[in-house]
Amino acid sequence: MSAPDYEDFWDSVPDPRRDRAAAAFVTSMVSMATGVSPREIAARTRATAKAARARQMAMYLAHVGYAWPMARVAAAFGRDRTTASHACHRIEDLRDDADFDTQLSAMESCLRQAPEPWALAA
Repeated sequence: MSAPDYEDFWDSVPDPRRDRAAAAFVTSMVSMATGVSPREIAARTRATAKAARARQMAMYLAHVGYAWPMARVAAAFGRDRTTASHACHRIEDLRDDADFDTQLSAMESCLRQAPEPWALAA
């Protein structure tokens, strides 16, 4: 009987520092696409409607692009799980608008093309 392979297990355990770095990357991408500063997107308060929408987009992209569960998205963005869930639902609803969907699809494509943050952190 061989010893269990724990390397795969440790690779699957989220690292909060890497998750925050990935969230910052997504936030920067959304900032470039929307014109909302990363500081406004990351603000603890709602701020403007445009900033709130950009923040929701960033959380949605992290959820979809990284296949993170809501609790992980929430932790990476310093929010509550229900806030992350609400953000993802709002953005999903907005995808019915063709222009918005095109913009979000372009950002999803960029996220898929980007190197995974944890691959460079070692």
